[in-house]
Parts: sequence; C-alpha cells; structure tokens
Amino acid sequence: MKKQLLSAALILGGLTAFSQITVDKSSYAVPGDWFLLANDTTIDESTSLALKLGGQNKRWDLTGWADRHTKDTTFYADGFTYPGAPAGCNLVSFERDPFTQEETPTYYNISNSALRVILEAGPTSGAGGSFKLFQFPSTMGTKFKDSTVNFFTILASEFGLELPFVDSLRITYLFKVNAEVDGYGKLKLDAGEFDVIRQLVNTTVRVNFLIRNTITGTYSSLPGFGDVTENVNSYAWLSANGGHPLLTANADTTGSITDIEYVLASSRGLSSGLNKVSNPIGMRVYPNPAKETLHLDIQSLSSAPAFMRMYDILGNEVIQSSNVVLNKGLNQIPLDLNGIKPGVYFIHLVQGDVVSSQRFVIE
Repeated sequence: MKKQLLSAALILGGLTAFSQITVDKSSYAVPGDWFLLANDTTIDESTSLALKLGGQNKRWDLTGWADRHTKDTTFYADGFTYPGAPAGCNLVSFERDPFTQEETPTYYNISNSALRVILEAGPTSGAGGSFKLFQFPSTMGTKFKDSTVNFFTILASEFGLELPFVDSLRITYLFKVNAEVDGYGKLKLDAGEFDVIRQLVNTTVRVNFLIRNTITGTYSSLPGFGDVTENVNSYAWLSANGGHPLLTANADTTGSITDIEYVLASSRGLSSGLNKVSNPIGMRVYPNPAKETLHLDIQSLSSAPAFMRMYDILGNEVIQSSNVVLNKGLNQIPLDLNGIKPGVYFIHLVQGDVVSSQRFVIE
C-alpha cells in the first residue's frame, strides 16, 4: 500500500514538476546565428513583480507581446575575423542600422567555462578588460562574482573644464558583477514555450573622475565630483540550445523592471507565431548548394511589397537590400550569384511583421 501511495505521489508530482535544464557553451550562439528581437518599455507593476519571481518550477508568461515597440535583429560573427575586434575576442554580436548599415558590435570571449564581455582598449583608454556574463555549465544554484576596471581620457576642455594647470580628465569605471541562477521552469513567449533557467545579475558600476596636473603629471580627484555609484539588477532566461537569451529584463535603481527584450524568431528555428495572425510567407530556395543562380519560390497569401536581404555567415550584407513586390500565390524569383565567393549564406525576407529566413550554400 505504501508503495502504491508513493507511486501515486510521484505521478502527481510529475504532472506539475518542470525539468531543470543545463545551459553550456554549445547552447549559446555561434557565428552565423541571427535573432529577431522585440523591445518593450511599458512594463506595468504586476508584470514586473511576476517576472522578478525566482525559484523552482516557475511559470513566466509573456504571450501577447510579440508586436510591441521596436524590433531589431542581432547577428553573431566570428571575432577572429571581425574588423577591429580586440585581442581575445572570438565572438561578436552586432546590430546593423537598416538605413545607414552602420554596425554596433559587442565583443565577447566565449569558452567552455564562461561567456565574457570585452571592454575595448585604445590610445585614450585603459587596457580593456572583461567580465563574466554567463558561466558554463549553468543550472539552478550556479553563482559567480567578477569585476574589472576600465577608463578613458578626454581633454578637459571637451568636458567644459577650464582649470589652471589641468589638461585632461580621466573617467574610470569599476564594474562588479554578482550573478546567480535563481530559478527554473517554463517560459511562454509568442515564439513558443521553453524549459529555461533564470539568471539574476546584480551589477555595481562606480564612476570616478580624475584630473591631470600638467606640472606634476599626476591625477587627482576632480573638486566637486565624488564617486558616482549605480546598482542595478538584470534578469536573463536561457534555454538549452537557444543560442541567445530568450528574454532579458532590466530593473531600475528602485527594483522595478523598466524594459524587456525577447526573441520573436531566430536562425535556430524559433518563430513568434505572428504568421498565425498575419499573412505568412512560405519560402523555398534551390538548388542548395547553388552556383551561378539561386531560385526562390515564395508563397504569399496577399499581394504586398517585401524587403529582401542576403547575408554571409558573419552577418555582412552581400546583396544590397531590395524591395520586391509579392503577388498573392506563388512567386518565383531568380537571384544572380555571379561574383559571390563560396560559403554559407542567408536569405532574409520581410513582409510586414512577418520574417522568413533560409540558409543555403554557394559552391
């Protein structure tokens, strides 16, 4: 009888318990990955409180937010070949301005034990440095602390300082990170429901202002400017093989979550479900591998313009963005590949709020 009761208890427990996952390096992004992200800054207090809850077997539900505020795509590239990447960088994430094509990169060093963000060094800045963002492997209870210091120097006149025997100002940043995986469970987004771990990161940033005396060549505190310290929390929800945090949330100094960023779609097969309420795009590319010409078969439920881009595996735009008019039904579009070197590429097609992407190879 006791054995039967125990079995029943295990069955009932299994109905509500969520599997705890482990996130390691292989779960994170690699060069060629892209993630369509949405951002929202209208977080009400009840949502803020719900997102902040940690613990075991949690449910975080963010469905219905798929079409809010700004959308942007984050690409990942090889840090060894990315132009201007600092020493030690082997992975880069960047966003590209859709109008100017200007890239805003973030530099990382990723290993089997950690993902670290690298601070740039330069002729007017400190020697760079890095601090840990994620520890691999990570599961419930994983903790770490890390810190680094960086600075940059500007002319005193650029800061509006007119002091005798003072020619420059040094602004020093001290970053201290205290992180813990404090929850796991299910995260429900418009892109689907996922087993996740949730990492809470407390970051302290201390800013110090120093002025340089031209006679002694030494730095001292800037009169009237004490240290400025900011202490904030951020949260990240990660899944195994997700490639990128599925959801991040940032809190202000009062502890309230002020903005969130979440995945709508990705090169790893995630889809926000927008195509269930909008006009879907079905796209097939062939031959694959291709040589001189790539053929696109695009199925559209309406006649509407679309925007097409082609990227290489580093996220560089290979074929200039172009507008295409899709007719309702099957559209067949040839794409000239002459002059494009062999490698792995992506076709990215946007029609309204719907995004479709296909990977192919040029021989």
